[in-house]
Amino acid sequence: MKRSLRVAVLSALVAALALCLGSACLAATQDDLGRTDKLRIVVDKVLMKANKWVMTEEHVADIARTGFNVVSPRLGNDKMAEVRKIARAAQANGIFHMPWMRGTLTSKADHRMVWSNGTVQDLYSPNSDELWDWMTGRIVDYAKISVEIPSLMGVFLDYENYAPQSQGNAYGLSYDAVILEKFAEAKGIKIPKLAEADRYPWLQEKGLHDEFSAFQIDHWRERCRALRKAVDAINPKFQFCVYPAPGTLFMEKAIWPEWGTQAAPLILTDACTYGRPTGMLPHKESLAANRKTLTSNMQTAKASGFPIIYSGGIDPVVRGADPEFCGKNAVMISEATDGYWIFYEGPNVGRDHEEYWDWFKWANQAIVERRFDKQYEERETADEWGSAELIKKTDKPQIALYGMKSRMHEQVEEAGTFEVHNLSSNLYDYLTQLDVIVMQNFNVELEWDSEWVRTLRKYVQDGGGLMLAHDTAWFMDSPFPEIALRDIPTQKTEAVI
Repeated sequence: MKRSLRVAVLSALVAALALCLGSACLAATQDDLGRTDKLRIVVDKVLMKANKWVMTEEHVADIARTGFNVVSPRLGNDKMAEVRKIARAAQANGIFHMPWMRGTLTSKADHRMVWSNGTVQDLYSPNSDELWDWMTGRIVDYAKISVEIPSLMGVFLDYENYAPQSQGNAYGLSYDAVILEKFAEAKGIKIPKLAEADRYPWLQEKGLHDEFSAFQIDHWRERCRALRKAVDAINPKFQFCVYPAPGTLFMEKAIWPEWGTQAAPLILTDACTYGRPTGMLPHKESLAANRKTLTSNMQTAKASGFPIIYSGGIDPVVRGADPEFCGKNAVMISEATDGYWIFYEGPNVGRDHEEYWDWFKWANQAIVERRFDKQYEERETADEWGSAELIKKTDKPQIALYGMKSRMHEQVEEAGTFEVHNLSSNLYDYLTQLDVIVMQNFNVELEWDSEWVRTLRKYVQDGGGLMLAHDTAWFMDSPFPEIALRDIPTQKTEAVI
């Protein structure tokens, strides 16, 4: 090698080392995430819970060793010193950081969210200055830190609606005084003083509702555009990550077109794959059903044409999300989409966290190696939802209920005819110990030849009683096409209180 070439190579290595030690020694670039490197995000509550709800540098190192490439602590993100601490720890371990925050802000005063039926929630409406000033201030602070510490890649915004009297996730159209006044001024009309419950009917009666809807959506887009512009002035690569996906009206009409850019695509996080559909389908059938729902949701979002990265979620706290299923679910999700994320709650350190952690490490290695076929491997651990045990306490006929509200469950018990159980297994040997099964709201699209439908058919053929109630018979193919076929509703109706 010529001396001049050796000098150039050594100079490049020194420069790279200096960059690594100085600011941005990351295992992958931010541009890789969700593209060539599948997203593997953990929103943590488990590690933090074991340490009085404080995340440590060792927690971040453990998350990196387990194969995740993005950490998002559930708490502590309102303290910028804490945000810097986690960002630096993430950078030191070659991964990325997204502070978590709600996209809603509690209010018991004015400018609250008003739903079409007149329900007023204790949240600032999506049209209020208070909400946008708070959200902008917090996110701009994060963007400034992202320049200082490049591992801070963006913000994880949660738009689930936790406030009492929720009518849906945040946000639908709001009929608050703020937006009504703006609409009246823009249209040059006078809107009388109306009670909250009278505003939607009045707009409909006057033929103004479509214009009001378009006006409010434009207002949302202006707000979102202003926030994206403020962030771009600091760091054009700063990304918004939004839950839940595919999204509410606010997300689809304002966030999708305004917060995703070619430099910083919008990250959408779906919850439809949290565990098994309905909590109790067989393992392999659950993976197939999850894939079907997830890919349909993703196609809806990506068909918009906006720059979007799509990911499916896992939550170990939900029914049927045992450690091995979670690991294989993660591999399936990552093959079908741009990566996965977990809302990590439920396990406890020293009890079952370690088993979950081992399966996520197994999944992350398979994903990095692009060994997506590993999702199809036979189970190594016993399936808790495959138990044949039924504990009988009486000689009464045995009935198992699925999906029924607690009061309905109580009424069956109070009648005294049956000993009542919750349906808790999909094994034929379990079902045969039951005299009757009632399934309500088993809302999974299953074909006639699916394992679960065939098991139910055999159960009835061998003398069991089965009732498919409410939406079950719309989603699931009839186990008895000789007797009855399911009917698919052609009109969507909504219950309004």
